[in-house]
Amino acid sequence: MMIRRIALLGIGTFALTVASSAWAEEPKAAAGAAQAEYVGSETCAACHAKQAKEFQQSTHARLQAPDAKVEGCETCHGPGSLHVEQGGGRGVGGIKNPRKDPNACFTCHLEKKAEFKLQHHHPVLEGKMSCTDCHSAHGTEVRPWSSTSLEDVNEACFKCHKDQRGPFVWEHEALREGCTTCHKVHGSIHEKMLVSRDSNLCLRCHTQTNFPTIGSRSHSTSLYQGTCFSAGCHTGVHGSNFDEHLRY
Repeated sequence: MMIRRIALLGIGTFALTVASSAWAEEPKAAAGAAQAEYVGSETCAACHAKQAKEFQQSTHARLQAPDAKVEGCETCHGPGSLHVEQGGGRGVGGIKNPRKDPNACFTCHLEKKAEFKLQHHHPVLEGKMSCTDCHSAHGTEVRPWSSTSLEDVNEACFKCHKDQRGPFVWEHEALREGCTTCHKVHGSIHEKMLVSRDSNLCLRCHTQTNFPTIGSRSHSTSLYQGTCFSAGCHTGVHGSNFDEHLRY
């Protein structure tokens, strides 16, 4: 029994020694590898003229950080010297592609990464979609808080959610303000990524001084039967071609 314990101890010590040697050698290999350096956006523009021109019109181009080592393209795509030396190409020289790796965006947008971890969210962290499916980091935009295109925030949603586009005979006027009036587009604790639950969502707009009267009739009994859109009432929440009260 003692011999067996000594043998196991010897094997464990040998394995630990080998592992320690491997860990010690790893930094040396990394230190010997070529390290990419920043080359400036002007160097990027020599090949990526179209993207550079678009980028100059974007909010990202106007961002400035005191004492920052770099601004412009390499803020998101990483240092580009190896990419340039090796002749360019997708992923060459360790260049980052935010379309494939959202961590490039999460470097600054930490709160969005947290929202993607909520119960109901778009599957970005799962790799089923990327930030660039909705946002154009190079493109021009009209809203200072969003990198969605000049075509309006809703267009980013309608690329996938085509049934909600309409046109409808009776529209839900909230859509004029944008899908974000009702939905948290990155993630939410509520089903369907809503900003609030149950009838509380609708009451953010549809409330009046003689509540619980809404419109021209009392909703005193209806409000407690479920959400406005799942209790068999206003089921056409995005718009309806059959009923002005969005019942179908």
